[in-house]
Amino acid sequence: MKLGKRISELRERKQITQGELAQIIGVTRAALSHYENDRRQPDYDTLMKIAKFFSVSVEYVIEGNENSTQIQG
Repeated sequence: MKLGKRISELRERKQITQGELAQIIGVTRAALSHYENDRRQPDYDTLMKIAKFFSVSVEYVIEGNENSTQIQG
């Protein structure tokens, strides 16, 4: 699975919109859409914000390491 699909799936599990997540991580909704559709790669700071918000590792967001899929309470 590609990075964009993982971001999209994490967002959908939390039942939030692209606009809501974009605001939380400090990017535009258009930028988030580009990430989710693998047209652009987020920078490391943005990856860290995504991982922190979803309580997963940056490694999971980037590579899909199954050991990091547990979303912590």
